Formats: sequence, structure tokens, C-alpha cells
Amino acid sequence: REHRRRCRPPWCATADAGQTCGARGRRRVTPADVQVTRSGRRFDAQASFVSRASRALAWETLIDYEQLPRFMPGIRACTVVARRRVAGGAEELQVEQRGVFRFLLFAQTLTVHLDVLHEPQSRAHARATRFDLGLLKGRALETFEGTYELVPVRGGVEVRYRATIVSRLPPPPGIGSAAVRLNLAQQLNAVAAEIERRRLEAD
Repeated sequence: REHRRRCRPPWCATADAGQTCGARGRRRVTPADVQVTRSGRRFDAQASFVSRASRALAWETLIDYEQLPRFMPGIRACTVVARRRVAGGAEELQVEQRGVFRFLLFAQTLTVHLDVLHEPQSRAHARATRFDLGLLKGRALETFEGTYELVPVRGGVEVRYRATIVSRLPPPPGIGSAAVRLNLAQQLNAVAAEIERRRLEAD
């Protein structure tokens, strides 16, 4: 394992079939674009957007942990605790994120420990090993997993995201799905805007 250091995916523990989002006339991802299926305390969400950037640029943005607090809402710090190469060119990481979860008038501090698997320029999967939300130390969520996939399309790349969230306590009716939709839309819009910023900067 490597020594603790500042990081270089935006893995929000917030929870699309969206479209292109961001500036310059591109349609933003809205909460209505986020597909959420709820079964009791479990939420499955998915979304996507299309970028004119290259797959390589999109990938570098997704795994740029060091810059994550700059462009991802609610994330204040991100640290790669450990990193190692595994078979097939993949990479395993342990990541810690700190920030604030907000929904309507509700705001709580957030600390998440993640095991992350990188399949270069293809797939990044994160699984929470600890999730602290406010006073719920390690007990806020039973399960959180999120996966980004990059799929080449004509003229660019499609960024797909899906997440599975299982809360330890049942959220109030309607609130849980609304929070997932809103926060995931914000997450993907932030990612899309950063990819676009880097694409324009590189041109």
C-alpha cells in the first residue's frame, strides 16, 4: 500500500437516463431524467449523458480525485488511502471522501470510505465500506455501490452511471426517491460540465 496522499471518481454517496448536460445549449440532466426503482429500503438508480469529449478525457475527469472538491457539489475533501495494480491492468483503490449532504433544508456532514476498482477508460466501480452521515456513524446506509461506464458513441462518449443504495432506516414516503433523483442529477451535471470545460480548454 502506498502512503496516504491527496487523491486524484467523483463518487458521491448521493445517489439516470439523461441526455447531454452542461453549458452552451446542451440539455442538463434534471431529476425527472433519473430513473429510480424503490423496493422498501433499497433504491436502484441509473442515468447517462453524452459528451463530445474523447473517452480518454472523460476517464481522466472521472478519476481526478484531487480536483473533485473543486467541481463536485457537497464534496470538501477526497483522499486516496491506498492504490495497487491488479491483473489485467486494473487498479484497486481505497478512497475517503468528506463533505456535506443537502436536501431541501436538511444538511448533514458526510464521511464515506470506498473500495474502488478501475478498469482503465472503461469502468469505475465504488463500494462503500463505511458511511457516516451526521450522528449516524457507520449506520446511515447498509449498502452503497456506484458504477461509471464509458461507451464510445459517434462524435464522443456516453457516460453511464448506476447506483444501488440501501438505507438502514426507511426514509419517509416520496422523500427517498426525490433525494436520489435530485442529488444524482446534480452529480452528473457537475461531471458533464467539468468534462466540457476540459474539452474546450484542450481545443
